[in-house]
Amino acid sequence: MKSIFISFLVIFVIVTPCFGALDLTDPELLLYLPFNDDTEDYSIHGNHGTLAGNAEFVEGKFGQAMEFEESGEVKCPYIPLNNKSFTICMWVRPELSGAAEQCVFSQMQANATNTSMHYRIYTNGTVRMGFYSNDLDAPGVAQAGEWMHIAFWLDVEGKSRKVFINGEEAVTDAGKSGIEYLGTSGDTIIGSWGTSGQRFRGVIDEVQIWDRPLTEDEILQSMEDITALAVEPVDKLTSSWGELKEK
Repeated sequence: MKSIFISFLVIFVIVTPCFGALDLTDPELLLYLPFNDDTEDYSIHGNHGTLAGNAEFVEGKFGQAMEFEESGEVKCPYIPLNNKSFTICMWVRPELSGAAEQCVFSQMQANATNTSMHYRIYTNGTVRMGFYSNDLDAPGVAQAGEWMHIAFWLDVEGKSRKVFINGEEAVTDAGKSGIEYLGTSGDTIIGSWGTSGQRFRGVIDEVQIWDRPLTEDEILQSMEDITALAVEPVDKLTSSWGELKEK
């Protein structure tokens, strides 16, 4: 009886950390760029990036990251975000020097209301969740040379946009109509605003696009190395159970 109890206790310990964890195989993870010496998409969707211009790999928040000097960008294919709820997460270490407006993430069909997504950091420390003439600002939240986690969060059905900084809600415009992003074309770009420029100066790491508004707990999980949070494979759990049974 005691051995059975111990077996179930060990299985509980193995399984419990996995419940609710973010999963790299989740189809709602549309893009994951850990920037570990490459610009590959580690989600199941294969939205791999290519480097245009100059940027380099440096020590990041987890492993490696991409350092931009207002001279490069990473281009991924168009990822449909129009008329959808979503969360875009990343670790950023801005320099807050150079041009006043610097984009960390963009997607542009045309420079018109709600068809040009520009998520930027200003050199005064403001973080903007911009849809072109339809923007949400979190003033003064960025510090030069300091790592910060940003989650740009949109709930279309709930008519709410939020910006989370380091896991905490910094600003919201709940109840606002017409907050949907409507762009149906354009590269998904890290480090600039497409043809409009506004290139970023600083370091970006762990870029994620989720096809849903993450819960606050999930946003906290997204701040970690999600390769370590991924759900354990079934075969590994089966193997652990088999080893217990043999003892």
